[in-house]
Amino acid sequence: MSTFSGINLASRGLSAAQRGMEVTGQNIANANTPGYTRQRLDQTEATAATDGLWSSRKDVPGDGVEITGITRIADAFVDARKRQDAATAAEQRTASAVLTQVDTGLGEPGKGSLTQRLTDLYKSWGDLGTASGEDAAGPARTTVMARSAAVSDTLKSLDTSLQQQWGNLRDNTSILADDINGTAAHVAELNLAVRKAVNAGTSPNELMDQRDVYVNHLTDLTGARVTPGKDGTVDVYLGNAVLVSGVHAEKVTVAASAGTPATSVEPRYLSLDQVKGDGGKVFLKVGTLAVAPDSGTLKATLDAVNTALPTIAKQYDAAAASIAKSVNDIYNPDLPHDPAKDFYRVPATAASLTTVPTKGTDLAGRDSAPGTVDRSVAKALGQLPETAASPSRVWRDTVTSIASTAQAAESRAVLAGQVALKSDAAREAVSGVNMDEEMTNLVTFQHAYSASARVLSAINESLDTLINLVR
Repeated sequence: MSTFSGINLASRGLSAAQRGMEVTGQNIANANTPGYTRQRLDQTEATAATDGLWSSRKDVPGDGVEITGITRIADAFVDARKRQDAATAAEQRTASAVLTQVDTGLGEPGKGSLTQRLTDLYKSWGDLGTASGEDAAGPARTTVMARSAAVSDTLKSLDTSLQQQWGNLRDNTSILADDINGTAAHVAELNLAVRKAVNAGTSPNELMDQRDVYVNHLTDLTGARVTPGKDGTVDVYLGNAVLVSGVHAEKVTVAASAGTPATSVEPRYLSLDQVKGDGGKVFLKVGTLAVAPDSGTLKATLDAVNTALPTIAKQYDAAAASIAKSVNDIYNPDLPHDPAKDFYRVPATAASLTTVPTKGTDLAGRDSAPGTVDRSVAKALGQLPETAASPSRVWRDTVTSIASTAQAAESRAVLAGQVALKSDAAREAVSGVNMDEEMTNLVTFQHAYSASARVLSAINESLDTLINLVR
């Protein structure tokens, strides 16, 4: 090896050590950057070249070091697991929030709750049944009407609150779809930038990190699947449709159907009554293909719109029907049945529960026999909570069902969140920046740089001595 080959060897060592310090510095600088994947300098020893076709160089250590690239330290399996667990956590968190809002809105137990309104109604009937004389019965009948209206108003308030929550979630599907479209467009743009970087021979690592942030957001929303494409790109699948293919992104739209047979309607015109009545639903389309998210925030939102809240609305309707039937069976037991003599009109929905009488004096003929004031009907209605047909039992079952469902959803959300944290920790263990490790690498590269500089300095001193001897 010539002296000048030694200079080249030392120069390569300096360049490799300097690049190693730069990569290490990049890792340290981005230690707290969301989505950053640590990088590693890849290098190999350079082999000694021959001087000619028939000659060889013996006892030569080589030509130093060669930099082969800068690698992102990532594990595809760990990343996929993190995305899947994060999407599941987002789904469960959203589902829990929806059910918790419903449960909180019931106000059970509480002074303004339906349970308390029913209790007050039973008591007013009991007071009417024990009222002595018509002078006492008149105000008691007025109280019955007021408390009956309070029951109706409470049910209507609960139904209205549920309708508003459902409408907000229905509209939120369009907002989430716009978010998906914007994010998918960013993924496609970064795919193009990554492809250009790969083809130009430059490092696409930072572009891939930026793309992964958008990809992770897509999976949080929809549980989308990610597969590697060509030239460093990725393809993203939503359900059974391709959302991002290379540098092209498809559009997600929100659609709805209602009626029997189902016909297409504008999502903003679809109502909760249609969904719970004729099976209307809100769904997604990629192009012309209907798709269903595998998990994520949007899946939980669609499930709430199409299943969870309509089911609760039916429970409200059943509670209203139970109140009407239980009271009417005692208040108007005559056969053949005359609906005009009922106390409650049989409601189609919870919001439509109303009384047939419009004022307290209309109750005058509801004693056991015309012209009497024994008020046996009122007494029987005052004892309604003690019977098997009590609407309070139906409502209590409804409250218990909603509360237990909300509690179970919260437990699932907590568990899914813990699993997601573990998956994120596993990803950080592979791809995250460890400051202790980076400091060690920095010291190593620093010593390597100093040593290569010392080699270069020694060669320089040798050359200087040689030149001075031959002058």
